[in-house]
Amino acid sequence: MRVAEGGEPVGFNGSIPGAAGLHLVDGVALLRPEEQVFAAMLTGFANQQLARNLARTTVKGRENTVKAFAAYVNTYPWR
Repeated sequence: MRVAEGGEPVGFNGSIPGAAGLHLVDGVALLRPEEQVFAAMLTGFANQQLARNLARTTVKGRENTVKAFAAYVNTYPWR
């Protein structure tokens, strides 16, 4: 695997693994962009934790905490 100037691995097509370009299709508008970005953030958060070999119950509990907080403040984390 090649390495970019910043030291990050680069895939065969020149993209960095985990980049949004790998998950989004060009030219397709998101129906509910904020909801979809929030869901993608939670998925990435869960994947990072699972990669560290944390128990699925721990990961799910943390995800539920983030969701509950977002519901409590009635907004997304980037606001």
